[in-house]
Amino acid sequence: MTGGGASWGRFLGHGLISGTVVFGLMVLVFGLVPVGDGTATLLIYLALVVPPALTARRFARKGGAGGEVRSRRTAKPAVARAPRRTRPTATEAAELAVTSYGETLRLHPYRPGPSADPDDLADYRTALEAYDAAKTSTPRRVPELLDRGREALERLDAARLAGTDIAWIHGTGDTRVRVPAPDDGPVLLVFESSDRHGGFSVSEGGGLNPRPRELFRVAHEDWRPVSGRVRVLLPAQRGTERLLDVWALGPWRLALRPPGEARRLETDLPLTGQGIETVLKDDGCRVAEFEHDGTGAFTLHEVTRTHRTGRLLANGHGPARLSVAVPESRRVLRVESTGRWTLRTPKGGHPSTR
Repeated sequence: MTGGGASWGRFLGHGLISGTVVFGLMVLVFGLVPVGDGTATLLIYLALVVPPALTARRFARKGGAGGEVRSRRTAKPAVARAPRRTRPTATEAAELAVTSYGETLRLHPYRPGPSADPDDLADYRTALEAYDAAKTSTPRRVPELLDRGREALERLDAARLAGTDIAWIHGTGDTRVRVPAPDDGPVLLVFESSDRHGGFSVSEGGGLNPRPRELFRVAHEDWRPVSGRVRVLLPAQRGTERLLDVWALGPWRLALRPPGEARRLETDLPLTGQGIETVLKDDGCRVAEFEHDGTGAFTLHEVTRTHRTGRLLANGHGPARLSVAVPESRRVLRVESTGRWTLRTPKGGHPSTR
């Protein structure tokens, strides 16, 4: 009530000032003077005072209501935001990398024996020495040391899977080659490029096939100075040889191997790799943990029964660690990455996705 009275006084004051000014101008301009008992003059004065007072009150109410509406419209509800994840320090990142490599080394299937191959023993010692050196090294040297150890483990894997009877076909640059196939069923294509600063691609077809099918491609601008290794399964094809078109900027080699030499994702056994690879998995595997260690892009696809690239399961850029639901009915996965990657099953087996 007090506020309303104060407002009316302000409005009447505005009317009195406005009415008095106008009344004075009328007296000066038109010579208006009081006549009779002054009733007419008083009515004229009130007619000049009351309308401005009412008008001021009316516009003041509209302005106040509008102000309230505007304040309600502009006021935004508070939104809870998740705290931004801070990037780990160089020391923390190095410690995580060493721990992950140590787990890979501990679970690696190679065990030296009395009749072990000298080259395999040398690679195994290199992997162990890289781990010991990384634990006491500066964070800046850790990636280099661990890369050396992982490359040694990959050589062990290649020797264990392919043996020493692999028949390589060597070439340089763009070449069309006819490669003898182990049989007329699916085959594993193994391709390696020694040029670490160029791209490459391989297509299958040509000849009577009017539309060659590109098997894989790594563009020059996407390439990084890493091992150019590809292991992909090819669908069955009639005949005793395959016609492949290779595009590359430098030296390369390739071979066709039996499909059983494709690496398998086993329970509680991490699988590390680099580049493009198709990986076999158990039928019961429904979840896979995927880790990417690199600055480039990566993708994880399912592979169809005809060994074609199927549905995208995961993709990203830079370092990542993901838990990916994988189709139980698909026995093959395809990883594409210019960086190093790791696939593993969750501890305790193959739980169903939630």
